[in-house]
Amino acid sequence: MAFSRTSYAAMAIIPLFLSACIGASGASPGGAVRIPDVVRDYPVEPVTGKTAFEYLKDEGITVGWNLGNTLDSYNNHGIGDETTWGNPAANQELMNGVKAAGFDIIRIPVTWMGHVGRAPDHIITPARLKRAADVVDMARNAGLKVIINLHHDGSTSSEGKEEGWLSIRKSYRNKAEYDRITHQFTRLWEQIAAYFKNYGDWLMFESFNELHDGGWGWSTDFKMFPQQQTDIINRWNQIFTDKVRASGGNNEQRYLLIPAYCSSFQQTLSDSFVLPSDPTPDKLIVTFHYYDPYEFEILGNRVEWGTPRERQKTEEDFAPFKPRYIDRNIPVILGECGAVLQLYPGDPAKEAQARQNRLEYVTHIFSVAKKYGIIPIYWDNGSTRGNGEKFGLLNRRTGLPNSQDSEALLRQMVNAVR
Repeated sequence: MAFSRTSYAAMAIIPLFLSACIGASGASPGGAVRIPDVVRDYPVEPVTGKTAFEYLKDEGITVGWNLGNTLDSYNNHGIGDETTWGNPAANQELMNGVKAAGFDIIRIPVTWMGHVGRAPDHIITPARLKRAADVVDMARNAGLKVIINLHHDGSTSSEGKEEGWLSIRKSYRNKAEYDRITHQFTRLWEQIAAYFKNYGDWLMFESFNELHDGGWGWSTDFKMFPQQQTDIINRWNQIFTDKVRASGGNNEQRYLLIPAYCSSFQQTLSDSFVLPSDPTPDKLIVTFHYYDPYEFEILGNRVEWGTPRERQKTEEDFAPFKPRYIDRNIPVILGECGAVLQLYPGDPAKEAQARQNRLEYVTHIFSVAKKYGIIPIYWDNGSTRGNGEKFGLLNRRTGLPNSQDSEALLRQMVNAVR
């Protein structure tokens, strides 16, 4: 049964009630005693105590790279599986290559579904936590700052197809589903935060990835009553912040990335997007994704890009972030961006045009991001062939550029922000 706008507003008290039920006392719903969440055997590291804005500036963090289609991939049974989408397991050589290419920070998307136990405790399997930590450690060893998140747990590719359990569509339509999903979301972040609580503030958390109802921000439901869904996003971001902070240790100082609905730039700039109330001030980072124009960046079905109007549009899309966030000392990270490789074996001239425009596009995006104080992170999914989205730039086994074109693209994007 769908909520009316009036009855939906009453849900504002649910996160407070839920927090009381599954808080730091260790009690599960129903009064059962929960086993304490696992803390990784890792030496307690010092933290800087700096604001997020100061930290990113002082550490010289200007550009990043995504380890896409790896820990975030999942199989047909809905189980997170590191190699199921064609990439090899992450290794130290790859991390070293990311650093050598000039990147300062790596976003490591993680899909946890299939590795989570039954309600009410929703225990994450030790092997999944350990593997995520091992990859994080590899990145740290290479000298990179790191972001981890909940990624395809919220996968909803269309209005008729949901692969993930973190469903905003179910949540706004049914209170019982909202309660169930919110509880699982809460439990996952309680455990992830506990596991990494000894890690320094070089490790950052991001609450979730591109949550939407299947319409990517354009569904009829969202256009008619957007607040029903954006309110849930705000509540989940608040629960995420509260649970990380309550876990103690270095999590009291950890930098947290906060996305808006669908991680879109429009929603991130909307008044409906509200940053969480944080007991530790100045530690939040706003994040959004940018794939525009979609036909050029993702679909790869047009080779033309670069008119004065297209270049100006990027300026217009990025410029509002400066007065809204940057000038208020709230950092902004562009968590995903890039453009696919287009191949036209039967038309060398067309392929050359697509390659040149790809180089110019990525250089432009990164340059404009720098202009307005935004930190761009390239989306690399490791793919260079087939019919899918070919974003791959680095060889996933060696960490070296996978082609001369990729080497030029890497050099140009890094130079654009220096």
